[in-house]
Amino acid sequence: MPRRGWIGTSLVAAALLLFPPLSGFHPYYLYLVSTALLFGTLATSWNLLAYAGQISFGHAAFFGLGGYTAALVSLSGLSPWLALALGGAVGASGAAAIGMASARLSGASLALGTLAYTEIWRGIAHNWTAVSGGGAGLIGIPPLTPLPWLPLDLARSRTGSYYLALAFLLLVIAVFWGILRSRLGLAFAAVREEEERASLLGVHPLPWKVLAFALSGFFSGLAGGLYVNMVRVVEPDLIFSHYFSILPLVMATFGGLGTLLGPALAALALYLASELLLHPYIPAFHQLPYALALIVVALYLPGGLAGLLPSPSPLPKRGEGETRHGAA
Repeated sequence: MPRRGWIGTSLVAAALLLFPPLSGFHPYYLYLVSTALLFGTLATSWNLLAYAGQISFGHAAFFGLGGYTAALVSLSGLSPWLALALGGAVGASGAAAIGMASARLSGASLALGTLAYTEIWRGIAHNWTAVSGGGAGLIGIPPLTPLPWLPLDLARSRTGSYYLALAFLLLVIAVFWGILRSRLGLAFAAVREEEERASLLGVHPLPWKVLAFALSGFFSGLAGGLYVNMVRVVEPDLIFSHYFSILPLVMATFGGLGTLLGPALAALALYLASELLLHPYIPAFHQLPYALALIVVALYLPGGLAGLLPSPSPLPKRGEGETRHGAA
């Protein structure tokens, strides 16, 4: 990353770290920015999956599986921290399952398959009343308990949830950064660029596709678990909403597919513009930023906001990836 990029990233990170005291620990603004950070995690996890050549319209399934798991484990009396971890694990398992089932699909067929997967889980949650609460959902989800070694009261304020959402975002960015600079990233790129040629070179697509789904599902499940803990309620039409599938796609595309920070920064910008600028004054148009972002990408910025920068995108056009990775 160029020096200017590191300076800009450092400024954004410092602003996010200092935001709670700068906002006077206002609970509403902490909730909004926490939710924006969770969308940043979702957008980055979607971007990770796209880096391996997989297109998902079903991230709400992974998000919802993590949310319901965290809610059920917490309500059973176990630690909410364990509930978060299990939410991530179940999100990864659910994502790996659809990754294996859709191994022969690609493009629009894969996108529609993942979309149907979300609808299946929404239907299960609506009808499995004894476990999910049906359409009424589950309420009274316990908050995260304070930890003696952590100086944040996670039970009685939104500050702890804010910093936890920030930690999840930094974690998924760090994992993606590591992938981009490892053989795992080269394997993902090989599968993305040309599956048949990758197979001939010994890189069998199925394990790498499933791994990409599992990693993406894990972070989506973590985000779902924390979201449920923040709102203290979960119900099928909320947690399995297409809102949590389409928005990460829009945010990742607008920020720049394959870039490290683009999807997260786009998530923060689009969500906060919608909730702070439009929703209070023109609520009927509060989703306008997402529509405009898609139009701008389709007509003017095929590489997203990252396309405005001089450095090339890590997602090359088909045929260019071999030259670049081969040269590396």
